[in-house]
Amino acid sequence: MSAKRTNGARSTRRRELILSELLDTATELFAAKGYEATSLQDIADAMDVSRSALYHYLGTKDDLLAMLVEQVSRSLAEVLEELRTRPDLSPVDKVRNLTELLVRQRAEHPSQFRILDRSETVLPEPAGTEHLEAKRRIVRELVNIIDEGVKIGQFRPVDSRTAAFSLLGMCNWVAWWFRPQDASDIDAVVATITRLAQDMLCGPQEEAEVGSIGLLNEIRDRLDRLEPRL
Repeated sequence: MSAKRTNGARSTRRRELILSELLDTATELFAAKGYEATSLQDIADAMDVSRSALYHYLGTKDDLLAMLVEQVSRSLAEVLEELRTRPDLSPVDKVRNLTELLVRQRAEHPSQFRILDRSETVLPEPAGTEHLEAKRRIVRELVNIIDEGVKIGQFRPVDSRTAAFSLLGMCNWVAWWFRPQDASDIDAVVATITRLAQDMLCGPQEEAEVGSIGLLNEIRDRLDRLEPRL
């Protein structure tokens, strides 16, 4: 990789980190003071930068809402579309990957989702339309993944739209109730909800089948170890 490309990648990564910090700081202030009562100067003070430095990343406060749509809604829709079209992943793998990604994002950046959820009816255009379309894409892609899993027998026969909204609701609700103390707490809730999402779609039959396979493997292993003695 050339030095120019390396520097460009570092610059892009640095910008992503700053934008993530900016969004986290702004949404925490919005949650505490309200969107209307929070000024750009408040955000600059909280980040310990000058107000002019913020203008490298946004022009007005409304730009923050547009950035939230990009960060929270559109990026998820794009990731989910990419997941759905991957031939190397089964429907179970796709649901597991989506759930892990979604729960971790909600757990690590809860204020981003909470503020966007509260503000979606007053989002400035074109952010409002983009947010609505992204939400529709997310549901559509997840419904298609669930339908695929039902068709090939990996998932129980379920109403795919109801199942999609149930799964998304379970993941999104993390932003409202979960308060982690450290990274291990986040890992634990990601693992738990991912397992719940899989169980919801696969059902007891899949779990019983997996358990039976495990039991048979254990029996074979023990027989293999006993064979030299026989």
